[in-house]
Amino acid sequence: MSASRPRAPGPIAWRSALKNTIYDVLKARDGWQEVDEGAEWDFFWADKGWIHNELDKIHLSDWQRVNHYPNHYELTRKDLLLKNLKRTKRQLEREDRGMEAALYGFFPQTFVVPSEYRMLVEEFRRRGGTWIMKPIGRAQGQGIFLFNKLSQVHGL
Repeated sequence: MSASRPRAPGPIAWRSALKNTIYDVLKARDGWQEVDEGAEWDFFWADKGWIHNELDKIHLSDWQRVNHYPNHYELTRKDLLLKNLKRTKRQLEREDRGMEAALYGFFPQTFVVPSEYRMLVEEFRRRGGTWIMKPIGRAQGQGIFLFNKLSQVHGL
């Protein structure tokens, strides 16, 4: 697959590694055409295993899209997203790019519990108020709760 030539006109060619709701939605779309394995595609709804094992072995053309990318969890897991945001800010500060580093002040003070529990306690005692607890391994809002007493956080 060459990135130098433009996408061919016509229906959007797609593949899906899964036979689920996504497959049904793609199949029902006007102007979208399912293609067999081995055929050139514009969009591929792949499973994470395919992304992990195959994506770096092929070259995507400029118009080709997949639904995941390697290490996507670095952004979708809140603890790893925080790690990356903090690392980027520190790197910009080390490079004397203070104005750019200041742009990374958009996220609230965040602690990863239990490893940073003591820092959370110290900051909570200083500021008080209502805080948000978001479990690392959950998604789609599951497990999120508000707390205004440290006793509500114990046992996590």
